[in-house]
Amino acid sequence: MTLRPRKIDRALQVIRMPSFEQVAADPVLYAHASRILHLESNPGNARALVQRHGAGDVGRDVWINPPPIPLTTDEMDALYELPYARVPHPRHRAAKIPAYEMIKFSVTILRGCFGGCSFCSITEHEGRVIQSRSEASILAEIERIRDQTPGFHGIISDIGGPTANMYRMACKSREIEAACRKPSCVFPDICDNLGTDHGPLVTLYRKARAIKGIKRVFVASGVRYDLAVRSPEWIRELAQHHTGGYLKIAPEHTEDGPLVHMMKPGIGAYDRFKELFDRYSQEAGKEQYLIPYFIAAHPGTTDEDMLNLALWLKRNGFRPDQVQAFLPAPMASATAMYHTGLNPLRSLKSRQRVHVVRGLAQRRLHKAFLRYHDPNNWPMLREALRRMGRADLIGGGKHQLVPSWQPAGTGAAPSGREGRGGRGGRLQPGVALTQHTGLPPMPHKQHRKR
Repeated sequence: MTLRPRKIDRALQVIRMPSFEQVAADPVLYAHASRILHLESNPGNARALVQRHGAGDVGRDVWINPPPIPLTTDEMDALYELPYARVPHPRHRAAKIPAYEMIKFSVTILRGCFGGCSFCSITEHEGRVIQSRSEASILAEIERIRDQTPGFHGIISDIGGPTANMYRMACKSREIEAACRKPSCVFPDICDNLGTDHGPLVTLYRKARAIKGIKRVFVASGVRYDLAVRSPEWIRELAQHHTGGYLKIAPEHTEDGPLVHMMKPGIGAYDRFKELFDRYSQEAGKEQYLIPYFIAAHPGTTDEDMLNLALWLKRNGFRPDQVQAFLPAPMASATAMYHTGLNPLRSLKSRQRVHVVRGLAQRRLHKAFLRYHDPNNWPMLREALRRMGRADLIGGGKHQLVPSWQPAGTGAAPSGREGRGGRGGRLQPGVALTQHTGLPPMPHKQHRKR
């Protein structure tokens, strides 16, 4: 007689994670806990999680419920059709609120994201399954904005969501979707079971801009370009009707090492998207440009990776002004990489190490590579190039990264650090001070006698 283990309904199972004290003390257990969290993210098969905090009588278990079942289209419509005032709370009076100014004429058409980028936690907040509103509900909201929102002049600033072009996309099989344990539907390649039809989105765009009183409808949400290249028709619609000269897009890097740890597509997908975007822009007689965004110092990034990215930027004529360095954020798997030096989505038994950029000097160097054109960064870059055995990239040639000469009055501090407090060390009225624009001087610590 063969004995088989009794199959227990996953809805009745609970996973006990390493305790808080264990993950705080052991980086491997921290990575293991992060792995559990991300693998138990599908509402179709996720189990409840339990973690012990404290010991003895004061200890307690923290219970984490499985993710909720995604909202249906009718439920999404009901949620977004509540009688919102669409203006800030009266307590703010006439104050100008930047966050409100950015979104007051925008329309959310979907929730969720199946991209699974390691530096992002949208999936943990909104779910991996896309929840889309109906076409009628979206068009009705545009009409309400036209009729009710103060200051509206006929321009919808954005029609999108966490990602611009995942509207109505879903797994072709509900059974496969419910059983899937993958953290991403598009990495390392787009899943064969994923429906990628952009047709409903193209139809929605056309109906939105046909509404009386609507002059322009822009798309400002992030474009998932590896999906977009599967629909040249959507790219044509985007370039010819929904872009205002510049389109922000986020390849994040050019090198495979960082991109694998970011769970982002290779730079070839960006090149293909750019080719189509430029072609359709020219077809419409428009001069339009892509503005690529990149991340410096992400886990898995080496100095050589940043050098190659800088050379790509120069070769393609990009001079980034606003750049970002990786910062660990709650719940993101890249945060676990940063803290532990391990990839939580890979087998932890092999203890395969991830290169982590920690020191301030190296983080500044990676950021300086993005701003290779700023003379304040040239001394640091020249020193790094010599250390890397790439002194051949110092000079005035087109193939070289930084010149050998230094303009007078520059180079004393990396860009963004000169003269704390703004230009010339003076506080500028109306300018928010950050670590990048220059912080005011730190007060000297006074050691008072007690």
